[in-house]
Amino acid sequence: MTQMNHPNKYMQGYSHSTIATHRARTADSDAAFLLPYIKKADRILDVGCGPGTMTTSLAKYASSGSITGIDISLPIILEAQQLADDTSISTDGPASVKFEQADVTESLPFPDDHFDIIFASQVFGHFVSQDRVLRALLDIKRVLKPGGIVATRDGAAQHFYPQSLDLDQLWVRNSTRDIQQGSQSSSDLVGTTMPRIFHLAGFDSDGGKVRIGGGATVYQGADARQWLAARDLGQMKEGDAFRQTWLDARITEEEIEEAVAAVKQWAATDNAWYGCLQFEMLAWK
Repeated sequence: MTQMNHPNKYMQGYSHSTIATHRARTADSDAAFLLPYIKKADRILDVGCGPGTMTTSLAKYASSGSITGIDISLPIILEAQQLADDTSISTDGPASVKFEQADVTESLPFPDDHFDIIFASQVFGHFVSQDRVLRALLDIKRVLKPGGIVATRDGAAQHFYPQSLDLDQLWVRNSTRDIQQGSQSSSDLVGTTMPRIFHLAGFDSDGGKVRIGGGATVYQGADARQWLAARDLGQMKEGDAFRQTWLDARITEEEIEEAVAAVKQWAATDNAWYGCLQFEMLAWK
């Protein structure tokens, strides 16, 4: 599969600044709502696995099972496999961990009724339309065993404090404008629409087989602010794919400069914080 010109390529790119956030995610930090349901012998699929930090950390919960991570980027898949090798979590260990290049918007390269658990964290917010989310969820359902679990985690709302810096507009709103040029609502992040999409995919929400939960990602304190600001400022450097998404969405150079200045001021402001509300979905087939 060639990633260039692919309708669902990861438009934010794979720069060090962008991937830094992905590398910080683990099963404990971002899949806590799923962990109580994992059995030791489960076969798990991690969709949009990125650099593999969550995939490999799931191995201690499915310690005699198998975990497969998929992503559309071959370089990222190779990085994930290297992580597994470096941490001695491999096909030779008690849990089988492997990675392969695959696209959830196409037919997944797995047979029907194959996985006990399928996990997708921060994946569907990067799709250009809810129709594509539905199409992907239907194929996820196909490869899930009867009685198996689909677990998703997607952003529902973001906020920077203090409001006087206007980063909810300058950063949050601008960073989603490229995606919202598709059919997704301009007022909602995809997390808020996931209950409806699960229903359209045939999951029995009225029968108690769909659970909606919530979590939060919060950055507060001087060190956390400096880390997040460094990531944001790195994404705004010339040549970064994240910056290019802003330009493609007709965000002007002046608006970019204004956002950069506000991020710097936010990082230097005592008691400033950033929070993202996450919708956490569990659904049984």
